[in-house]
Amino acid sequence: MTLRLARALGLVFLIGCGGAPSSYEVRFAAGQRAQAAGRHAEAAEAYDEAARAPSAPKRDRQYAAYLSAMELVSSGDVAHGAARLDAIAKAGGELAPQARYDVILLHMRTHDPEVPAELDDLLRRWPNHGVAYPALQARLRLARDGGGEAAVLDYLRALAPAVAKTDSEDRVAYDIAESLAALGRTQEARDAFALVATRYPYPKPYFDDALWRASQLDEALGKPDAAVADLERMLSALESSTLPGTYIRPRFPDAGWRIATLYRDKVGEKKKAAEAFDRYVDMFPDDVRRGEALWQRAKLLRELGDQDAACGSLSRLLRVAPDSRYVPCAIDRCPTLTRPENSPAPKTCRAYITR
Repeated sequence: MTLRLARALGLVFLIGCGGAPSSYEVRFAAGQRAQAAGRHAEAAEAYDEAARAPSAPKRDRQYAAYLSAMELVSSGDVAHGAARLDAIAKAGGELAPQARYDVILLHMRTHDPEVPAELDDLLRRWPNHGVAYPALQARLRLARDGGGEAAVLDYLRALAPAVAKTDSEDRVAYDIAESLAALGRTQEARDAFALVATRYPYPKPYFDDALWRASQLDEALGKPDAAVADLERMLSALESSTLPGTYIRPRFPDAGWRIATLYRDKVGEKKKAAEAFDRYVDMFPDDVRRGEALWQRAKLLRELGDQDAACGSLSRLLRVAPDSRYVPCAIDRCPTLTRPENSPAPKTCRAYITR
């Protein structure tokens, strides 16, 4: 629930219970109504009055002051809005980083030459705040525009010591690896991605992305076995959940699929590829590609000369994905199989599937 909604519901609760709302709540609600109606100058004034209500907690008053400043900007009075945001940033508190970033965004509109320095200051003062991520991306765009990818790498390496032991540390390390890759320094980039996964292991946010990129670069370097090892390292962190929900990250199913295709297409190990497709089905029980995985496994087993095992894989396909496009193809390949009851799958096998 947002703070704004909580305030509105709180006001309704007080009125419904017969309690008189405070002056802060009355003026804050008035600001919300004016803001929703697009009357930004009126909203700014109401929020400003709420911010000056002496009985309200300091945190609430700062929030109202922040909204007043933003509504001034929306009304077209950018100069006064920016001045108020700057005052909030200088006063400190929870909203200081956001207010400072909003001021920088206003300066970016006018191509203020101080923007790079302002972003630098924000990144060093508030590396743990949520605005640090968009601020970093904005600063890297400026570096890239001014000096290309080499300037980006130089900037990141200079920033890294300043954000050590903060929430921005792994982000900067990951961006350094991406910059090395963009410069064509493939082996260095691969090693940098692998180092990110080592220094910031699961469940850190860049663990799986770093190993995915390392595997891509290992493949580019002609090392498909190493690429598989990178992906296996990622999947070794997979957790199961006994509660509703999942610990499966977006990269995990792609990693399992890619292991199978690397074995099939790059390593030339059909048996290992078939095993990897089989494991994929077990590992990701809710994935939409399970039917395709069993179809690919059956193709590989047939190429290996094991027709019985291939039909066994297709039999499982009918159970796992009874409505998939592979159902009629599975029945064509193995006449002993029967169509699942009430299956909405296509009636005939499309030629492009069996090519």
